Amino acid sequence: MRRRLRAPVRPVVARFTEIVCPPEVQAERRTERVLAEFELLLGVLQPAARRALTAAFLAFDRGARLYPPSKGRRFARLDDQVADAYLRALLARRDGMADLVRRLRGLIVMCYYELPEVKEEIGYRPDPYIAAVSRRRLASYGAEIRAGEAAVLAPDPPRPDPPRPDPPRPDPSRPDPPRPDPSRPDPSRQDPPRPGPTAGPHQQDQQRARQQDQQ
Repeated sequence: MRRRLRAPVRPVVARFTEIVCPPEVQAERRTERVLAEFELLLGVLQPAARRALTAAFLAFDRGARLYPPSKGRRFARLDDQVADAYLRALLARRDGMADLVRRLRGLIVMCYYELPEVKEEIGYRPDPYIAAVSRRRLASYGAEIRAGEAAVLAPDPPRPDPPRPDPPRPDPSRPDPPRPDPSRPDPSRQDPPRPGPTAGPHQQDQQRARQQDQQ
C-alpha cells in the first residue's frame, strides 16, 4: 500500500533526495520516482514508524535554520552547495543526530537503487541469478523441500481430550465423621406412631360416668 507524502514533509524529502543521491537523480529527473519508492516503503511500516520518519525529516529541515551559512533558511530552501555543507556538518558530528541522518540517507539511497533504470545502469540483474539458484536448489534438495511443504500443509492431528482432574484427597488434619452403630436403631428411620382405635358411644358414656364419680 502506497502512502502519499504531503506537505510539509514532501518538499523536504525531495530536496534531501537531490542532495544524497548521485547527480543523475536531478539530471534524469528521477526525484519523483524515488519519492514513489519511498512512499511504497512507508506503506509497509507501522503507523508509529511512519510518524517517526516524518518527524525526523522535519527536524532535519528545521535544524538548518541554526546552521550559520543557511542564514536562517530551512533545508528545503537551500541551494545545492549550502545544503550539501549542512548535511556533511551533521554527519561529522558524534551524536544521535548524525546517526539519524545516516539512517535517513540510507533509506533514500536504497529507494534510488530500486529504480529499474538505475539497476540497468549498474548492471544489477538479479532475476537470472535468482532463477538459476532456484533450479539448483530444487535439483539438490527437491525431495526435502517437498517433504517440508507437505508437513506444513498437512492438517493438524486431532487434539487429545484434556485430562480429568484427580478426585479430592482427604485432609489428614480433619477427623473422620462418626460412623453409625448398627446395633442402635436410627430414630430418623423409625415408623411414626399409629393412631389407636376410636372409642364407641357406650365407652364414651362409661368414661363420663367415671369422671362424675371422681368429682
